[in-house]
Amino acid sequence: MRAAQEEAERDKEAILAEGRQIKAARNRAQVALRDGFKLLKAERQALGLSLTDIEQRTGIGRAALSRLENEAEPNPTLLTLTRYADAVGKQLVVGFKSEKGS
Repeated sequence: MRAAQEEAERDKEAILAEGRQIKAARNRAQVALRDGFKLLKAERQALGLSLTDIEQRTGIGRAALSRLENEAEPNPTLLTLTRYADAVGKQLVVGFKSEKGS
């Protein structure tokens, strides 16, 4: 037991650092999703489309669409994002860029 406690204490900072990195990555992803849905919602509204219109175009339930547009932490699949984007005449593009200073 003592050896396990000592090992955990030795690894504590590395474990905490990894946890902070994972949390930061999750936060960046949530911000990107939230911003993406803000853009899709704005496009839907600019086109004069209701959630019912998007439901008919995507097959995604109106309540689910509302949650995606309004939840602080939406968690859609790529297929859901693609279907919504298609419904408002947009294309989902996923990319990667180098981190700052890299």
